[in-house]
This record gives sequence, structure tokens and C-alpha cells, in this order.
Amino acid sequence: MATLTHSWLPRSSTGTGSSRSSSNSLSSIISTLIPTALIALIAFTVFLIIRKKYTRVYRTRGDERLFEQGRRTPKSDGNFFSLIYNFKGLPDSHVLRHNSLDGYLWLRFFKVMIIMSAVGCIICMPVLFPVNATGGGGQTQLDILSMSNVSNPNRYFAHAGVACIYFGFIVLLVARERINFIGLRRAFFLSAAHAQRLSSRTVMVLGLPLDHMDEKVLRQTFGSNVRKIWLATDCKDLEKAVKKQNKTSIKLEGAELKVIKNANKLRTKALKKDNEATEQPATHWIDSKKRPHHRLMPQIWKKVDTINWSRGTLAELDRFVEQQQTEHLDLKHLKVPAAFIEFSNQSAAHHAYQSIGQGKMNKFHPRYIGVQPDEVIWTNLGVSNASRKMKITLATIFIWLLIIFWAIPVAFVGALSNINYLTNKLPFLSFINDIPKVILGVVTGLLPTILLAVLMALVPIICGLLAKKAGEPTMSAVELRVQSWYFAFQVVQVFLITTFTSAATSVTTQIISKPASAPTLLATNLPKASNFYISYFILLGLSQAALQLLNIVPLLMYTIIGGILDKTPRKKYNRFVNIPGLGWGSTYPKFVLLGVIAITYSCIAPLILAFATVGFCLLYLMYRYNFLFVLGNKVDMKGEAYSRALKQLLTGVYLATLCLIGLFAIGVSKNKISIGPLVIMLVFLIIMIIFQIMLDRALAPLERHIPLDLMSGNKYSTTLSEQIMDEHEMKQSHLEAGTGSRDNSAPEFAKAEGDAPQGKTKPFNFLSRRLEPMVQRYYESNKSIVPTSDNEDNIPAYTSEEYENSYLNPAITSPVPTVWLARDPAGVSKVLVQENKEAKIPSTDEYAEFNEKNKLIWDEDKLTDTPLWQRRVRY
Repeated sequence: MATLTHSWLPRSSTGTGSSRSSSNSLSSIISTLIPTALIALIAFTVFLIIRKKYTRVYRTRGDERLFEQGRRTPKSDGNFFSLIYNFKGLPDSHVLRHNSLDGYLWLRFFKVMIIMSAVGCIICMPVLFPVNATGGGGQTQLDILSMSNVSNPNRYFAHAGVACIYFGFIVLLVARERINFIGLRRAFFLSAAHAQRLSSRTVMVLGLPLDHMDEKVLRQTFGSNVRKIWLATDCKDLEKAVKKQNKTSIKLEGAELKVIKNANKLRTKALKKDNEATEQPATHWIDSKKRPHHRLMPQIWKKVDTINWSRGTLAELDRFVEQQQTEHLDLKHLKVPAAFIEFSNQSAAHHAYQSIGQGKMNKFHPRYIGVQPDEVIWTNLGVSNASRKMKITLATIFIWLLIIFWAIPVAFVGALSNINYLTNKLPFLSFINDIPKVILGVVTGLLPTILLAVLMALVPIICGLLAKKAGEPTMSAVELRVQSWYFAFQVVQVFLITTFTSAATSVTTQIISKPASAPTLLATNLPKASNFYISYFILLGLSQAALQLLNIVPLLMYTIIGGILDKTPRKKYNRFVNIPGLGWGSTYPKFVLLGVIAITYSCIAPLILAFATVGFCLLYLMYRYNFLFVLGNKVDMKGEAYSRALKQLLTGVYLATLCLIGLFAIGVSKNKISIGPLVIMLVFLIIMIIFQIMLDRALAPLERHIPLDLMSGNKYSTTLSEQIMDEHEMKQSHLEAGTGSRDNSAPEFAKAEGDAPQGKTKPFNFLSRRLEPMVQRYYESNKSIVPTSDNEDNIPAYTSEEYENSYLNPAITSPVPTVWLARDPAGVSKVLVQENKEAKIPSTDEYAEFNEKNKLIWDEDKLTDTPLWQRRVRY
């Protein structure tokens, strides 16, 4: 390899070329590309072949409306051209209307990344490729296109100029997206489908003072537009009892199904020998010696009959749970300082939400609006605000300690990507020189990438557990906390440490010979680390896209694993009705990091932008298919994860600017001409920081609140009687909603003491006043893509029970579990069902049976008739 010399560096600091190993950048990338492309091709081929067979894996959402109504998803026609036509014919806004705001914004996020990378190719490559390639730095292979090949600091003016233009474009792109997001969010929140949801007019208030933990006092405080109040009680004991009740019921169910299966097996064997076996009674086939038994904890020496023990335990639990539920409904237990307050309409709810923190309501903190019942973490409602802050602080400290601890294994992975540079100083590694280039490319390219992915798998799980333990009251709050922590983890571990350890490994022998040259050598060899991230883009862009399209894990769970583990109708039902989704807190950081890497290396090694563009395009196409046909929404983030991701993306701009400043600063001591590019980047950094501070201050209140004048003009207002009705009346109500029969008058928020002032909401500062017209334009333009009342499925409606129980702890409304067995020809299931009913345990053996091969099957076509069916409620 040619010597890495610079005209402005001491010759002795660079070492000699004879002692250096050659660059393996090209072989590393090729060795990563070939197997990854092969895996992607195989995965895509398998997807095309089997997608028509497993519609529950590949078209879960394709006909979700039918699925929600209990009708099975129709079989796909299996035509590839039909798939492509449907894929092209459905716009991204279809995801917004029929899936979720978060799913739509996820696709938009990839569009932003594609635009960012493609424009970067246009801006950076035509200028920097020639500048770097003719730089005379003596690099070889792909390193010749990076900044490390520039030996004359005069050329750094090109890098500084291109950086200012490109980074400025990214800052403006993110600002524009944030403004568009505010307009889109307003349009979505004020749409017919969202405005008439119960959650859109309900405020969750925590930290209630003792004198306000009373419905009458809260009604006086919040005014006459309060429709209903749900007060929370401490349900720890009840939750434990309900959990044990369900666990015991499942235990009984499994034991009885085992008895039925054994009986059916015994009967089948007998029939092969004697046809008169069919005349035997059902009890004849029950082998008392094979009845299920289990040991009690902690008395493991005590063995009991599982069926008898479960029936007796359930009888006690059912009585206790019923009594406790009644007492909690009557508020006879300790109250938790939390309440869910429903207002007459969305306008009144937002007036109240924005008035909290003013006057008498400044003690109500924190508060949330739009919280859906299934995302509430009930055990955390009683955590005080001070305790929550302390726990979150401690959890954050723990995360940073974890980041430091994780540096050791991650540093090892980074060292692998340039391990061939160590062979000349570490004799025990000399065998690496004898490894074929193809294998060496896999070791330095593909292997570190896979190891890094495996290493990071447990981190978001740890973050999620910490966020819940820290007292976050909703799942969306947990996801946002995970997003912040995990992004910091990704930046430090996957990017910074890997980058610098990779750069350090490539010059370790020179640093050993002359330690004082370490800063200079690390800076000049930093572009070499880009080779690792090019491999990273290849792996994620190709294999991740193809494997996610194949949905390998759901496919295995639905076919092979499900067949092995799902031994009861309940398990088969739960697997069938489950709609997969993404964990936003753990998913966004991984892909935001890709954007950060592309930005950081855009002017140091511009080639990475080409791979980033292709990678983001493939990921967009894959996720577009999945959100159109497969994925649902596990947690409703209301777009907040997207907004945070945009802000996190700017980390790349700051890191890129600081890297260039560092590179230029090192050159100043060798050649004063580097002062010019250094000053340019310093001035750009200062301007960018000032702009970001001003923009954040202007947009933050616009992101948190919807202007009250827009809310008061919202025509989608409902009375209680219009949404509370019998299930048989829902369809007619939906039709009326589409013809505009609903009440269009929005009552004003009561002007009681402590209420928010009426009239228009004034802009928050001088920059807000200038940005508000832009937000308004995006609001008007996005109205055309949000859900409307033209589709009856978009308008929510609730039964009286669904409405009354909506914001009660699920333990209070948990029904007595039904034991779901499967029929058998001998009639053993009927005997067990009857015995359960005599013990006052609800049981049924309908819609599931053991076939002639003694295999458990259930009737998927009669979904709504099964004992576990629950209508999806759009709270």
C-alpha cells in the first residue's frame, strides 16, 4: 500500500509503506454485497411463492375491515402483477386513512431520508469526487474517493463550501418537515374520524391534590362542559387476583384438553381393533392414571390433581374478584391521584387541556390528551411527579453507565473491521495474512455488522423496562423515552465508538511507534471507517428490506412454531387475530442513525451517500408494502415519534460539522491555509445553533397545542346519545354520519373560574407569528388526505358498556374467563364442560375440535362466534 503521507505532516509520523497492510475496502464491500444480495434474492423469491398461501402473514391488513367485523380475510389471488398493481395504485395516504398517522409518517420519514441522500449525491459527489481522487494522498481502492486522499489543505475549501450548502439544505429540509407535520397533525386531529373518538375529548390528569380527588369538585373546577369523570383507584390486589384467575383458567383449559386428546387417542386405537368401541360411554376413555398433576409452590413435594385443584381455586378467585370489582366501582378503595375527564366535545377538552397550568390548575401535573384506554399503564398513575422525575433521572444515569459498559464489546466489533492493519505489530495475529481475501472481506465487513446487530438487540428491551419502572403513565410516553435513550445508545456505540476504534485500529502500529501523532493519525484515517458503514447500509438496505418483506419471524411463528406450541384453541385464536406492529421507540433510532451516518460522512467520504440512497429506497418500498397490507399500530404515538426523529436527525449535521472542524484544526499547525476552512465551519456552526434555538422556541408550542380558534370552528361535534347505542344501531348511525346528520354546533367551553379564555389563540412569539401562516397552508393542503366521514368505518360508536367501562382499570371490568375446550367424537369434552358448569366455571367446546388425526383445529370462518371474540373499539 502506498504511504499515507501529507505534505503538511512530518514524514516520520506516517511510517513507511512497506510495513503497512493494503486497504481491503473494495473486497470488504464486495464480500458483504454478494452474500447479502443472494440472501435478499432468495427471500424475495420465497415471498412471491408463498404469499398467496399465507394471507394471515402477508395480507393481514389487506382486508382488515372484514377481519374487524369477524369475517375471515379472503384468500389472495396470488397474481404477482395484481400485487404490483395494488401496490402502485394505493397512495401513502391510504395508510393514513386506513391504518394510522404513525404508519403514514413512518413512510414519509423514509421519503425525507431518500431526498436528503439523493440531493447529497447531487451536491457532494460532482465536486468532492474529483477533489479527493486527485488529492495525491496515496490511497488505494475506494479510499481514493475519501478525504484521506487529500494531501494539499488548499482543497479543504471545497469540502467546507460543499458542507455549508449541503448541511444548510438538511437543516431547512428538517424545518420544513416539522412545519408540515404541525399542519398535518392539526388536519388529522380535526378530521371526522379522530374528532369523534372518545379519547380526543378526554383529558388524563395526574397529580391531583387530595381535595380534588372527588367528582363534584372536579366538575366545579373544569366547568359545565364536563360530561363524565372516571376516578382511578388502587387495584394492586385486584390485578394480582385477576392475573391469577386468568392463569388458573388457562391451566385448567390445558389440563382438560390433554385429557380429551388422550381419550381420543385411546378411542382411535380401540376402533382399529374393535368397531364396537364406539358404543362405550365417554367416561370409559378417560384414563384416571393419566390425569394431569402438578406440584404446588413452594411445597414442591406436594402433588395435586390439576383439574380438581384448578376448579377449586377458580371458585374462590371468582367470588373474591367479583366482590373486589364491585367495591372498586363504588370507589370504596384507596383513590389514586388521577382522573380521566371527558368533555362534551373536542373543543372543550382542548380548552381545558391548555388551561391546566394556569391559575388554580397549576397544581395538576402532568396532563395528557388523546390517551386511549389500552395504552394506560395503570400501576404508574399513582406515582407522584417528583418521584417520577427522580426515577427517570436515575434511569437515565443507568443508561449512560450502560453505554460506557457496552463500549468494550462494541469496540471489539469495530476493531474487527480493520483487523488486518494489526498483523505487522501483533505476531500472534499473523495468520490473518494467510486468510483468502474473500474470507477476510467477510470477517472485516459482514461479521462485524452482524455482531453489532446482535449486540444491540437487548438494549431497547432494557430501556423499555426502565421507562416503565420509572413511572411513565402511558405506553406512548414509554416509547418516547425509549426513543431518546436508545438513540443516544446508537449514536455513541454503533457510530462514535465503532468509528474511532475502527480508525484507531488502522493506525495502531504508527501510534505505538510515535504516540504524539495519535490525534493527527486518527483524524486523517477517520474516513477509513466509512467502509464499515457502507457495508452497514448494504446489509440493512438489502437483507433487512428482503427479510422484513418475507416476514420470516411471523411466518415461522404462524406455521412451524405455532403448530408446535399452540395446543389450545385459545392460543390458535390469539395467534390468528394478532396484527403485528412496530415498536416506535426501538425502531426509529436504528434508522435515524443511518441518516446521521450518511450526513456525517457526506463530505468526508461522499460515496456513502449513493449506498444510503439505494438503501433508503429499498427500505421505503418494503415498509410501504407492510403498512399497506401487513402491519398495524401497536401504540398510538400521534406522530410524536416522527417529530422527535426529525430533531434527532440533526445530530448528523452537528457531528459532521464538528468532524470537519477537527480535521481542519489539526491541519492549522502544519499549514496555516487550513484556517480558512476552519473559520467557515465555525461560523456555520454558530449560525446553525442560533437558528435551531430560535426555531425550536417557535415550533415547540405549535407542536404541543392546536389553536383554540381552529378547535371552536370544528364542525364534528357529537352528543352522547349519538355515540352510545346498541350494536345493531351502529351501522345506521354510520350512514347518518356520512350524510351530515350530526349536530354541527360546537358548544363553547364554560366560562367558569379557572377555564381557559375564549377567542383566538395569539401566536407565542415573533417567529411563531411568521411561521403560523405556513403551518396554516400545510393544514389546508393536508385536509385532503386525512380520514373523512364518507367511510362509515371511520366514525367511532360505542355500546353503553364500552362507554361506561372505557377508562376503568381493566382489572375492574375483567369478565370471568371462559374455558374453551375442543370437541371429540367420544364426547369427553361435553362431560368436562358439564363438570365445569356445575362448578360455576363458564365453559364451551364449540368452534374447535380434534379431527380424525387427533389434531386440534378451530373454525376460523366463525370468528365472531368464538368465546374469545371482542369487537375492536376505536377509543
